[in-house]
Amino acid sequence: MIKSLTGGRELLLPEQLHIDRSSAVCFAGHREKSIHPYNNLYQNRDITFFALKLLLARYIDIAINSGYTSFISGFAEGVDLWAASHIIKRKNEGADISLIGAIPYLHHADRFGKKYSEALKHAEFYADAVVLINPNPDITYSTLPQGINQSKTLYRDRNYFMVDNSSALIAFMNENIKWSGTLQTLNYAKKNKLKLCCFGLKEVYSLMEQGNFEPAEMIEIVKHI
Repeated sequence: MIKSLTGGRELLLPEQLHIDRSSAVCFAGHREKSIHPYNNLYQNRDITFFALKLLLARYIDIAINSGYTSFISGFAEGVDLWAASHIIKRKNEGADISLIGAIPYLHHADRFGKKYSEALKHAEFYADAVVLINPNPDITYSTLPQGINQSKTLYRDRNYFMVDNSSALIAFMNENIKWSGTLQTLNYAKKNKLKLCCFGLKEVYSLMEQGNFEPAEMIEIVKHI
């Protein structure tokens, strides 16, 4: 038995996960550093994240209302854990849905800051299952592997696992980034003909402009998107 290094959660191996792919949704999205604030002004950073979270929550709610019941998150910093947080919220409100975490390797969160370490611990605790894609407890990520315990495909393998077990993808894509794991996941989802719900900074900034940067106003606006 392998347990999470973050919260001690028992981890499943990929072959132990059994879900109905036709009712499963996975996520792709960037970490905070790749989400540019409105007008590239640092003081707009938090409100930009807030607007993105509102849109993400709205698309998750649409998926739930459309009959999707399983949601697979990569449990990475940024969009993945934001999505997990909203799914937990909906579960606590009584929605008959499940949250599945898919982590690429045991040490994937070693460099998480305190905020995201706590968010990951929370997500693991409330998840219905957490899957460890690479079971080697000593494996680490490296763009230039030099040993048997290094690999450059860990995140790709996680991304492909999520797509292979889903029929739909909700993705936030920064249109200005030429290559990323998010784009890799999106391209693989297209290749496998998943239903796609994609949004980017254009939609996030548009919501901010409609709400005049007031969170309460944006909450009301996003209800009608």
